[in-house]
Amino acid sequence: MTDFKNEFTWSFSRHRTFTTCKRKYYYNHYGNWGGWDDKAEDDVKKLYMLKNMISLPMLAGSLVHNEVERILKSVRNGWKISQEESEKNIIATFKRSWTQSKNKDWMKNVKYNTNLFEHYYQQDITDDRLFEIRDIIVDSIKGFYDSDSFSFIKTLASTEWLSIEDLDSFEMEGTKIWVKLDFAARHGERVYIYDWKTGKEVKEDETQLAVYTLYGMDKWDVEMKQVRLFDVYLMKQIPVKVKPTAVLINNVKHIIQQSINGMKALLDDVSENKASIGKFPKVNDATEDSWPCNYCNFKEVCLDVDTY
Repeated sequence: MTDFKNEFTWSFSRHRTFTTCKRKYYYNHYGNWGGWDDKAEDDVKKLYMLKNMISLPMLAGSLVHNEVERILKSVRNGWKISQEESEKNIIATFKRSWTQSKNKDWMKNVKYNTNLFEHYYQQDITDDRLFEIRDIIVDSIKGFYDSDSFSFIKTLASTEWLSIEDLDSFEMEGTKIWVKLDFAARHGERVYIYDWKTGKEVKEDETQLAVYTLYGMDKWDVEMKQVRLFDVYLMKQIPVKVKPTAVLINNVKHIIQQSINGMKALLDDVSENKASIGKFPKVNDATEDSWPCNYCNFKEVCLDVDTY
């Protein structure tokens, strides 16, 4: 059916799913594999479709990241996108995504058309909720333009820029670790790594930046003390500086290794990365109204929840 091999890898998002619900992890990384192929079984196609579904807050975050990437690449190429133009573009993209979902365009192409969780699971979406999402999008773009981080980036030579939303990897004890840095640059002896945030500050954001530090040390051959880390919460224009200490780095190494061990322990065949659903239990309180089930893409197949 496909020449692609489902290889075992690790990422921070994969770890977060694994710690949230083992069954969701199975659906997300094994059950849906090959679902993009027309010859796939219907249940596999279903899981692939559900995996690609996103919620309104996720859509907002994705659109903001894409627009910031567009702004930065224009700066690198010597162009200028005004804040007004950027806001108009991101609102238009939001409306287009909404229409795709409302019209079920994803049924024609799951990968390239938006399928909103709220539409699929028949949730009541009020005008106030839509205005809230719109405000998150617009305020985040405004926050980016007004941020000290953007002001600093514009002072850098394009030759100092290292990464803009580039998907890359490094190895840790034989396992490929995937990362996607929002922005990174080298200025003098220091490497600056930025992560744009549209939500609230949470403790695990620091762990994610620590993973990026490991990548930066491996990729650009810099010492830990030369790395500068920033979580930039765009809504409030707040850059939170995280210092990469030996304690933080050793802790994240431990988290990664323990996470990898836990994931592999549930596999049928580690060398072939083979898994069966029975070894990946649901969360203990798995019901439609429980967290995290209420917000899970896979609740249709896991809990037999009605959809539209």
